[in-house]
Amino acid sequence: MAGRHAKLISTLAIVLFSAWADPAISSESLLRIKGSDTLANVTNEWAKAYTDDKSELKIVVDGGGSGNGIAALINGHVEIANTSRKLRNREKNLIANKSNAKPYAIIVGLDAVSVAVHHNNPLNGISLSQLAGIYGKKSKYNTWSDLGVTVPGCESGKIIRVSRKNNSGTYAFFRQTIFGKRAHFNNSLVTRKSSKAVVDHIIADPCAIGYSAMSFLNNDLKTLCVAKTSVKNGCVPPTASFTLNNQYPLARPLFMYTLGEPEGETRSFLAWVRSQEGQDILRKAGFVSPPNK
Repeated sequence: MAGRHAKLISTLAIVLFSAWADPAISSESLLRIKGSDTLANVTNEWAKAYTDDKSELKIVVDGGGSGNGIAALINGHVEIANTSRKLRNREKNLIANKSNAKPYAIIVGLDAVSVAVHHNNPLNGISLSQLAGIYGKKSKYNTWSDLGVTVPGCESGKIIRVSRKNNSGTYAFFRQTIFGKRAHFNNSLVTRKSSKAVVDHIIADPCAIGYSAMSFLNNDLKTLCVAKTSVKNGCVPPTASFTLNNQYPLARPLFMYTLGEPEGETRSFLAWVRSQEGQDILRKAGFVSPPNK
């Protein structure tokens, strides 16, 4: 019986060694990308286009939010983290402590975080201070009449505040921009796991207001122009030109982060993303190309 076991173990060892040594198995490269839901769809398009003539390469793309992507990068589970916000100092320190590396960031696109309401809503523009008064913990605006409008179909008249979840880079960017570091969201916040889910909620609910990445907007809702100070002084729509010129108050860069300066296939892929072909895909997905620097 012992002889049989020894023979079986020996056979398994040979099989495992053969599988490891087989060029057909070992030659496949794997590039793992995780993070921002804002970037998930366009990253899938990039992955398909980039690997079209690269049968030896497999790119696996997952969403889950910027925070989850950064955590996966810190723990060495991915080669690239997609984020719609900059890394925090605490995250940089974790990377330095765990991998003895500095995070390397590439801006792969620009986005305009867009504020939207139901298409029946007569409101056309809103200021950053009004957004803070709607979304803040001590809200100044709780009904649409507080903003001087009556919304057809919204029988309660109450403002329904729709938001991304707190693992989202869009959530973090929106909070930082309208509140600063110390303020908190209203307790009545209705949270959704993706920009698409936010948009779907607004389309279905005349009382709702929400924010999302610009690529998820459609003609079934109304996108508001946003003013830095007062709407009376003029507000700016989330268009490509205003985003590129940084005139839109909620414009932001979109990042891909690696542990240290990228090498090999990761480096080649990131360079291709910033190439004409990669940026054509980005623009078709509804985002804005960053300046060539």
